[in-house]
Amino acid sequence: MAEKVKDLNKRNRKDINYNHQDRKSDKFINIGTHNLRVVLSDIPSEYTIVLEAGGGEYSEVYSKIQDSIVNQTKIRTMSYDRSGYGQSELGPADFKAIDEVKALKKCLEIQEFENNYILVGHSYGGFLVQLFLMQYPELVKGIVLIDPMNVRFVDGFGLDNLNAATEYFENPTENHEKAGNRMTDYFPEALELLRGKDLPNETPVILITAGKFPAIAADIWRNCHQEMVKNSENHQMIIAEGNSHDIIRENPELVINAIKEMVNTIKSA
Repeated sequence: MAEKVKDLNKRNRKDINYNHQDRKSDKFINIGTHNLRVVLSDIPSEYTIVLEAGGGEYSEVYSKIQDSIVNQTKIRTMSYDRSGYGQSELGPADFKAIDEVKALKKCLEIQEFENNYILVGHSYGGFLVQLFLMQYPELVKGIVLIDPMNVRFVDGFGLDNLNAATEYFENPTENHEKAGNRMTDYFPEALELLRGKDLPNETPVILITAGKFPAIAADIWRNCHQEMVKNSENHQMIIAEGNSHDIIRENPELVINAIKEMVNTIKSA
């Protein structure tokens, strides 16, 4: 059955000019514990591009480029709101980073997108993309990391210093406040899941690093990104010259082009 579907997808891409706007949906997926809001541009595709937002962000950050990604890659693309953010429900109080990864996997599988993922993640979302890849390497074809959080940086900068620079709500009432506190509370445990684990050499990786970063941590940040990609010819780093950490909004074309390059790399393998 899988091969028949694959052949049909190839034929559709060749013979039909799909208007992805007509196939874009905004919906909720029940993953068992709660509902996740999904924005899906669903066109016949062998692959699925997943857009993972940074900490405190949600699908809105990709809203201005998702259509362009679909138009230029001709690949099914999904953004979504992580638990507690945007329009997604909060979920369990003890929802950890590994649970976020499992929730995304289940969300994709419920929609019958079971493999061939191209994962794109910004900041903390980039951290979750790394965790997803480590948990399910056989499902991932390639990743694009946009100024990603990583274990090396936390160890070099110090978790206490990072927490001091992270907003924490004393009396959270809104879901996003509770989700933000939960992310901070369980982050040390998440770090241990990735500590000492390098990105797989065989998996294509494009890492975009900010050209401008707060001076107090700039050298550590850049060096950590260089360390992440130095061990494999399948890994590369792009410097977003003149851009701060908010690369998606400041330089959307760079992000789109990196995703296109990743797609081309995967298809030519």
